[in-house]
Amino acid sequence: MKKLILISTITVAFLAGCAMTNPYATNSVDSAIANAQTKYNKAHSEMVAWKGTKKMLEKAKKLAKSDPKKAIALANEAAYEASTALAQSAEFDKTWRSAVPQ
Repeated sequence: MKKLILISTITVAFLAGCAMTNPYATNSVDSAIANAQTKYNKAHSEMVAWKGTKKMLEKAKKLAKSDPKKAIALANEAAYEASTALAQSAEFDKTWRSAVPQ
């Protein structure tokens, strides 16, 4: 129970910190998409990418010419999801042993 509360607290603190600053915000459609693609490729190569991230990235690429603001927003969200997937995997790698019954 204590571990669950600790993990929940860490998650809330992480999400609150992300809400205050947006390190993924970029001004250019091309740079936003390139950033998201790089992060997605890393998550995908480690086999931890989330399902919707690829679709979001593809949609951002399609909207790049017609609606750049929405494309940037989608690319930034895809970059965030890919980074979060990597962080989630790293956290699980550190803590999985404590979940195994002894």
